[in-house]
Amino acid sequence: MDTLLQLMESYGYIALFVAMVLENANIPIPSEVVLGFAGFLISQQIFSFWTTFIVACLAGLVGSVLSYWLGSYGGRPLLLKYGKYIFFNEHKFQMAENMFNKYGGAAVLICRCLPGVRTFISFPAGVARYPFWKFTIFTIIGTIPWTLLLVWAGSLLGSHWRDLIQYNHIFLIVIAVVCVIAGIVYFWHKRRRRNAA
Repeated sequence: MDTLLQLMESYGYIALFVAMVLENANIPIPSEVVLGFAGFLISQQIFSFWTTFIVACLAGLVGSVLSYWLGSYGGRPLLLKYGKYIFFNEHKFQMAENMFNKYGGAAVLICRCLPGVRTFISFPAGVARYPFWKFTIFTIIGTIPWTLLLVWAGSLLGSHWRDLIQYNHIFLIVIAVVCVIAGIVYFWHKRRRRNAA
């Protein structure tokens, strides 16, 4: 992990983008570490807050789409066959798959805010051929609060950014609340438009 942080210091936003793409494509790179350190670099005036936020969100979407397409074209056998090469966690994948099977598209939004399973939800969505445009919208809605809060917290903590890893359950609660509110607003607006039509 120290190597990754050194790469971010050396290559800036490019390293941030690559790290977040890989994290969202089911490679076990903790976003708390990547975004927390990016926040620290903001506090040192090496990174800009809004550039960091935008780069991280775009990377999250790109990585999620990659995972979605892998699921869509390769299916579960692909992940079970090659998952060992990327330290695949079948337990977390199973949790994400169960949530998707139970809640459908809403699971994409919910899981994007849950550490551990947030990156795995894209794959079962692809396997199920969930409508791509809906998947994209839910992914963006779920990615924004997670990214915004971690980047902001890292910049606020400065040299103590590693506290994000130790106390991530607190941030989980905050992020989960934000995502639930965003989900309620989205579905309420959608239902209102449907009734108006």
